[in-house]
Amino acid sequence: MLPYLEQLGFRVVAYGCTTCIGNSGPMKNEVEDAIKKGDVVAAAWLSGNRNFEGACMRSRRPNYLMSPPLVVAYALAGRCGH
Repeated sequence: MLPYLEQLGFRVVAYGCTTCIGNSGPMKNEVEDAIKKGDVVAAAWLSGNRNFEGACMRSRRPNYLMSPPLVVAYALAGRCGH
């Protein structure tokens, strides 16, 4: 399944606790700047167990805990809420 997800822009960053402790790396500066300038509420979907604000990165709030397949589904949908 990974080759098909890679065609959509998904990548394996790491396994285990890498994302939970913030070692997956920063977002692009342009994205961080747009979040700050636009006062955007950017959400994160996590498959890990660190479901609290700022768990991924400080600019991501709120964070939602869900299974890995649901993380992919929400990423494909491109938004949360209504």
